[in-house]
Amino acid sequence: MLIVSTKSSQKEDTVSKIEASILSRSNRKYWYVKSKTLFEDHTVKIEEISTKVLKTEKTLKYMKNMYLPAWVAKKIEESKVQVLNSNKFSNYAEYYIDECKDLNDVKNIEYKLVRILKDFSSREIRQITKLEVKKWILSLIDERSRQPLKKRTKSKYLGVFRGIFEQAVDDNIIDRNFIDDIKIPNEKIDLDTIKPFESEEVKVLLEQSTGIEHDKLLNPYLGIAFHQGLSPSELLGLQIGDVDIHLKVISIKRNVTKGRIKETKNIYRERTIPMFDVTIPYVKLLLMEAKEKHSIWLFSQRGGENLHDIQNIRGTRAITKNGVSIKKETGWYKLLSDCNIEYRDLKNCRHTFAVSAVESNKFKLQEIAEILGHSSLEMLIKHYARWIGKKSLKIDRNIDLFGDTSGDTSKNIGL
Repeated sequence: MLIVSTKSSQKEDTVSKIEASILSRSNRKYWYVKSKTLFEDHTVKIEEISTKVLKTEKTLKYMKNMYLPAWVAKKIEESKVQVLNSNKFSNYAEYYIDECKDLNDVKNIEYKLVRILKDFSSREIRQITKLEVKKWILSLIDERSRQPLKKRTKSKYLGVFRGIFEQAVDDNIIDRNFIDDIKIPNEKIDLDTIKPFESEEVKVLLEQSTGIEHDKLLNPYLGIAFHQGLSPSELLGLQIGDVDIHLKVISIKRNVTKGRIKETKNIYRERTIPMFDVTIPYVKLLLMEAKEKHSIWLFSQRGGENLHDIQNIRGTRAITKNGVSIKKETGWYKLLSDCNIEYRDLKNCRHTFAVSAVESNKFKLQEIAEILGHSSLEMLIKHYARWIGKKSLKIDRNIDLFGDTSGDTSKNIGL
């Protein structure tokens, strides 16, 4: 009998010791190996396996002295590989996603997990450092716009890391979950990411989007987004009962993102806003289409179902491989390209409304904040300080709020 102990024992079910011997069954033509494997958790596995070596070919002495040591050595290596694989990041990622399978947000978690696994899948989880994860999180960018991800989105990626490392803590592979120590700094609003369209650009986009080569929903979408300041998810969440052309109001009660219909973010985002006259033709067009489709949604698919995501309107960016285009631009991407306008995300329609409303001097700032669903003026100013700040230099210097004449130099003696 050959007895061998392994030295790797990070998991409770790793191999501690293998005992093996050669058997000769009188009624069988092959030599057999009988083995007893002892694990770190004190469980035992006993096996009897054919060697597929004929008794007529090899002697018992050869099988004991040559074959058996090689067989045991192979088993040891297999156990080491098994331990190594079991400690891989991808292994604990599988445990984590299995726990998340019944969550409503599982699709979003899976998307983030795929991106994480590209860089961490084959790594042993004990060798991944806090600094590595922190740098990876902070370097995240949007794969479409190539802009840095928002703090909120980075926090969600961090949550996926936290869940995976927690599996390793439960498995006694690591002592503590250092993900809890990683803090994502508050982001400074990059005003360059807020790029409102110029008035002439808006006119061109509205005119060109009516062409048959563009999605028929794109024009009414832009008409409402530019003139009402709604976000993409709010527009997709509108139902025909939320618009009243006679009262000229729009009620925002829900939003649609990545296939999910959700309530508004907070009480400020659930609001009823005035519908401006310029918006009505676009709304009427959508109401007529909704009636034809027997749909309750203002923006809907051909069968009347709600659009799953803004990507249904935004379309796809052209992809090239080896210098050859394999997918044409569609939707919003194609429209901007056709109009020779720099690419900007669709949310800039909302920013365009906000800035234009400020510059028009036809609204009070509080009114603009309420239309946009901001919880306070501070939020409005924080986002659009660059444009609000410029307006102060254009104020009429002759304004007199209190009828004070003491500073009127024209009444001074001698003038």
